[in-house]
Amino acid sequence: MDETNTSQPVLDTLIRSRDLQMLKAMVPYFSGAQQRTISFVIRLIELQKTMQLFDAGPELQAAELQSGKNESPAERTRHMLNAMKEFCNPQEQANIDSVIGFFEMFESYEAMMTDGGGAPFPL
Repeated sequence: MDETNTSQPVLDTLIRSRDLQMLKAMVPYFSGAQQRTISFVIRLIELQKTMQLFDAGPELQAAELQSGKNESPAERTRHMLNAMKEFCNPQEQANIDSVIGFFEMFESYEAMMTDGGGAPFPL
């Protein structure tokens, strides 16, 4: 993964805050034991925010978490794979593109079989 990537997954943008980012920036300037404790506290706060986010009823949850709600499973899978690509190196991105291509080819085949009503290559 490219360590210079500044993008964040949607979940991170919903639970991270300016104060947590400031705490994270401070971590390297403490001793080893203090770093461990502060890092642990930061993760606990993020976990607490995540739990609060999902404890809210579906109508109160962030729209970003509901974006795939009305999509077909195939569309959700395609969007999920494309979202993952942003955090991958070029080889991993090519692999994901291949998987997406396979899914699209399979969907086309299924559509042809259902619409055509028969085998694509009759004997």
